[in-house]
Amino acid sequence: TTVAGNQQVTATILRPNDVTDPDATSNITPIVPPTDPYVECANNGLGVACNNILNNTNVVFTNIIPAPGMRLTKTGTYADSNSDGKVNVGDKINYTFKVENTGNVSLTDISISDAKVTVTGGPVNLAPNAVDNTSFTAVYTLTQADVDKGGVYNLATVTGKDPSNNPVTDESESGNPAGGTPGVPPVDPACPSCTITPLPSSPGMSLTKNTTTGTYNKIGDVITYTLKVKNTGNVTLNSVIITDTNADAGSISPHAIANLNVGAEITITAKHTLVQADLDKGFVYNI
Repeated sequence: TTVAGNQQVTATILRPNDVTDPDATSNITPIVPPTDPYVECANNGLGVACNNILNNTNVVFTNIIPAPGMRLTKTGTYADSNSDGKVNVGDKINYTFKVENTGNVSLTDISISDAKVTVTGGPVNLAPNAVDNTSFTAVYTLTQADVDKGGVYNLATVTGKDPSNNPVTDESESGNPAGGTPGVPPVDPACPSCTITPLPSSPGMSLTKNTTTGTYNKIGDVITYTLKVKNTGNVTLNSVIITDTNADAGSISPHAIANLNVGAEITITAKHTLVQADLDKGFVYNI
C-alpha cells in the first residue's frame, strides 16, 4: 500500500555485534539471542550480556511517490524554398521540438509522433529536470490548402517510459506566437494547443481586354471583346465577378468564376452594340 507523506512507525533495529558505542551489543556475549526489544543494551562494562536489538518508536520514513511527467513544445519556422519572396506550394516549414522531464523519476525510450510530418531523431532518455531541444526535428512541405488557410496547424505527441515501464505522454504546446495575435491566424477550436505557423497571403489578379478586328460604322454593329483574367497571387480566388458598364446586358460570358486557382487564366467574352452616340463620338471607350 502506498501512503503519501512522512509516516512515523515503530521500528526494531538490529545492531551489528561488533559495534562498541554505549547503545551497542556487549562484546562479552555477542551471541546472546534477543530477549526484549524494548530494553536497550546497558553495556556497563560489568560483563553483563545485553540485548543486541534496540527499539525506536520515533523513526520517520519519507515516502517518495513517483510522479513522472513530460512537457513537449513544438516550434515551426517557415522557409522560402525558392527564395521568391512569397509563400508558395512546395515551400517548407522546419519544426523543432523541446522535451522536458518535469517529473521526479528518470524517463527512457522517449520518442515523438506527429500525424502531419515524419519526426526524425531519438529515442532519448531524460533524468528529472533534464531538457532535450536538439534530438528531434521534422520538415513539412506546403500544399495549396495550407497557403489558402493562411497557416499550418500542427500537434505532436511525446511518449516515454517511467522506471516501472509505464507509459508517460504529453501533447505538444506551441512555441510560436499565439493564434489571433498580429500576423497569426486564429486558434482552431478543435485544436487549441496546435502550433500555428503563419503563411502570409499575397492575393493578386490581372485583367486584359482586347477587341476583335473588324469594321464598325453603323448602328447595330457589334464589337466583341476578349478578356483574360489571371490569378497572379499565391491564394485561390473565389467568387470572381466580371462587370463592364459598356457591355450589352447579359453578354459577358462567363460573368462569374466560382474558383480561380493560383496561376490559372480564364478567357471571357463581352459584346457592345453600337448606338448613335458611339458613331457621333467616333470611338468607343471601354474598361
